[in-house]
Formats: sequence, structure tokens, C-alpha cells
Amino acid sequence: MTLRRMTHRRTAKLALITLATALSASLAACSTNSSAQSGKGTTTITFMGDYNPAWPAQVPWNVAMQKGWFTDAGLNIVYNLPPTNAAPAQLVGVGKEDVTVSYTPDTLTAASKGLDVKALAAIWDKNVEGIETFDPSIKTPQDLSGKSVAVYDFPMAQLNWKTFSTHYGIKNVKMVSEGNYGVPILLAGKADAIDGAAGGELTDSQLREHKHATFFVYDQAHGIPSFYWFIIDANGAWLKTHAAAAHKFVAVMECATKWSADHPSEAAAIYYQRNIAAGSQQLALQGWKDIVSLESSPYVAGKPLGYMDPGIWSSYLQFLNKAKFLSGSVNLNNVLTNNQYVPSSTPTNCASI
Repeated sequence: MTLRRMTHRRTAKLALITLATALSASLAACSTNSSAQSGKGTTTITFMGDYNPAWPAQVPWNVAMQKGWFTDAGLNIVYNLPPTNAAPAQLVGVGKEDVTVSYTPDTLTAASKGLDVKALAAIWDKNVEGIETFDPSIKTPQDLSGKSVAVYDFPMAQLNWKTFSTHYGIKNVKMVSEGNYGVPILLAGKADAIDGAAGGELTDSQLREHKHATFFVYDQAHGIPSFYWFIIDANGAWLKTHAAAAHKFVAVMECATKWSADHPSEAAAIYYQRNIAAGSQQLALQGWKDIVSLESSPYVAGKPLGYMDPGIWSSYLQFLNKAKFLSGSVNLNNVLTNNQYVPSSTPTNCASI
């Protein structure tokens, strides 16, 4: 799994068992994928969210589903959350799901295993994860030297921390396991800093403490190569026979993202009403605002929302290969779709796509 939000993660062993079972079932079911013409002019799409449980980054498609924008575009969405948080790109890759929202490292991991996954468009460009602290003595990354830092134990979190700490020459750190969720560890003083994300740990801890944390986001300025954070993936075989539906799906998603960024209070309220168990309405609104604030400028100016620069993909793949993160080789020509599913301009009327 690439990123985590406010949740109790399953143990790694249980996650692997569950994912293996799901993938086995998926392979057996590929020939009976649920995509179908569900009525005159309507296409059913199985859509898996990026993370379980729900979190504020999922605001846009919750808004689109609630307002009926997918239906208006002739799409019948069968929506579900993943059985494990590493699963979405891999389940799409084996044909169990038609589309998902994933992260570049997860998409490339699936591709490195030979799975048929295609990257259609970005939703948000920039990473929202990093290191957060309330310790007033930590003003720069170098100030983490000699401190205690809690980092999640899954591979991407460990790689990000290693890259970040090496970049700044951070030394003599007491590493603390972040367990299932880092905020209680931070607020109890069991670690001076934790791995956190805007919309998740960062937002939650700031609301609890009623003050701002110092936050070093994992981005190029802090030694982490740029990559597309939130992307739309599709199964390659499905895409060959459902290109028109894929175009509409991406257009609705991009339109809903822009609308939600422009109407944060209404968007967050819709999301919260659909996901009451995921937290408070205050957390939904502030979490969404925190995510949007970090996405104010895309990597490439002058391009429509959703555009992905192949050069960024290439350089990030080189980074993962150098770090020996992937299990096999990846040909980006088999993953990228050359922005052909990205609208030439971001739609403004989400009900008429």
C-alpha cells in the first residue's frame, strides 16, 4: 500500500492473504467481468476506490455519484472499496474491476507483475504525505536528527523516509513503529514526529491539538522525485471495448474534482453524509481543504486537469528501479495512454458530459 489515512490497517500478513485470495478469484472470473450494456445507452462500470475506509480525498466521486453526474453521462457505477489497500491497481490489472483510483507506485507495481493496467489520467498531481511534528525545536528537516520518528512499516513509507532522511543527512534517529495509526503516538509523546498525510493524520492531529503542525511534504524540494499522486487506472482489455465509456468516466471525474475544489463546503458535506462512519463533518471539510491547498499548481502549467507528463513517469520509474522497489521490469508504453482520455479542456457542466 502506498499511502495511509486515518484507519486501523490490517497486519501485513492478513493483507497479503486477503489480496492473494482476491487475485485468485479474480483470475477465475476475468471472463465474466461485470461490465455490460445495462440498458439503452447505459454502460455499467465497476469502480474501486483507492482506500478503505473512506477518506476526504474521495470527495470528488462521492459528489459525482450523489449528484447523478455519472448517470447523466450514461454510466451506471458499481462502486466498492478495496479488500486491502494495496489491491486496487492489481484487481484492475487482472480484470476483476474495470477502473480504480490508484497511486503511481501501486500502478507500476501491478505493471511490474505483468498485469494489464493502464493509466488514463491524473486527478491530483502532487503527493500529500510527509513528516509532521508539533515539537517547537524542529524547524527544519535537519532538526529531526537525534529525535524519535514514527514511520509506517509498508515499503513505500519506508522508501520515502529513507530517501528524505538521506537527502538531509538526518542521523541518530530513534525509529518508532507507527503501528495502525500515528496520531495517538504523536499526541501521547511517544514520537517527536510521524509519517502523516494532509486529509488524514495531519488534519486530524491539528484539529485535536487546535494548532498547526510543522509539515515537511514528501516532494521534490525535500528529495522525493515527483510522481502523480492520484490517478485513474483501467483494465487494458476492458479499455479496448469501452473507450467511449472511459472517456466519459474521466471527464466526469475531472469535472467533479474541479467542482468540489470550487465548492468545498457543499462537496465535503455530501461526502460526509455518504460516509458518516469515516469521521466528523469538520474532519471531512478541513481534510478536503488541506488536500486542495497542496494541489494549487499542477506539474505542467497550461494543460487541462488530468494531464500527465510522461517524463515525470519515466524519471519516477528510474527512481523505483534504482531503489529496487519493483519486482520486475516495466515498459511505460504499455501503461501510459498518451493523455488520449484527458478532456482537451476541463468540463464545467458536470451534468452534460
